[in-house]
Amino acid sequence: MLADLRRTWLIAGLTLVVLLPPPTLRADPLELDLGGYIAAGVDRFGPFYNEEGDPDTTRGIVRNAKLELEMEWGSNWAAEIDGSYKARGDREETELGDAYVQYQGANGFEATLGRFKEPFGLERLTGYTNISTSERSMVTSAFAPGRSQGLAIGQLNKANTWVFGVFTKEPEGEQTHSVTGRYTVAPVQNNRRTLHFGIAASWRDLNGARFQVKDRGEVFSADNILRSPRFDARHTAVGGLEAAWSSGRLTVVSEAMAQQVERENGERWRFSGAYLQAGFFLTNDHRRYKYGEFKGPDSPGPAGAVELVARYSAVDLQDRDLGARAAIALVGANYYLGNQFQLRLNWLVPKVEGTILAPDPTGNAFTLRVLFRY
Repeated sequence: MLADLRRTWLIAGLTLVVLLPPPTLRADPLELDLGGYIAAGVDRFGPFYNEEGDPDTTRGIVRNAKLELEMEWGSNWAAEIDGSYKARGDREETELGDAYVQYQGANGFEATLGRFKEPFGLERLTGYTNISTSERSMVTSAFAPGRSQGLAIGQLNKANTWVFGVFTKEPEGEQTHSVTGRYTVAPVQNNRRTLHFGIAASWRDLNGARFQVKDRGEVFSADNILRSPRFDARHTAVGGLEAAWSSGRLTVVSEAMAQQVERENGERWRFSGAYLQAGFFLTNDHRRYKYGEFKGPDSPGPAGAVELVARYSAVDLQDRDLGARAAIALVGANYYLGNQFQLRLNWLVPKVEGTILAPDPTGNAFTLRVLFRY
């Protein structure tokens, strides 16, 4: 059923951005850019990450095989549609990514209509090819909303950005609606140094739907071993704070998020999480910053760029002595060759308490990713 809905939305998205563009398309030349990337690798993990408690699991994965079509016409209109294929062992899925039309006005103003990421979270809004670990932190995956269908307006300038939108999940079979917004400011920004702050909030009408946070603990092919209590809910509100500092080869990023959920019976349950991440290039390279987001290194030298990364993340999915609390320490290394090839290696050490799905809460994980952009 869900696959049929996604295919329907894919057809609708193609119709939106190809067959029904603004009238200006007829007068201005159309520019097309077809690209994407393939990210694949191996996950190896202990019993903590497996609901069966297997002592040692190794899985080959396709993290994402993504195809993107970007279009521009005139000086004010753009559109994008993309789809992806993912495989976790014997579990496969295809999904529609972005499918939107965008108007770009004066002074950085933008209006976007279609399917795209809700404006929440520095790490969530950073594309997979630009993050510095195999997976985003469990804080982001647990709390930050992803893609939805909606309308957003905003303004993106060098010193600050703001985006606000209204969204729905109805085309995917869910009766949820949301209002989400983000504001960022960069009081220091030049070629070598950046200081970034951000705040975001999202309110969602769940309309009595079943609520539960499920997370794989930063391993793509693991089971959803970290879980909150499960209940029917009226609505939920999520808030997030961001801070980042980049100076030369060093980039430090931190985010904190908190969620409040109101049950159908009026009870209010609260969950939270935070992470701190640092990356340092051994080569003479640095991360780029633009419009409230960090990008990868720009044109590494002929020998490539080498980056070391460390992160500590923690989530509290427990309230009224139900649910899990977990922390994960991560260390890793990345290699970039040009702008097309990346290699990422991560070692994760988890610690958990409370209600968990895995019968044995021990064991580390190793992840390897090979990424090629085309």
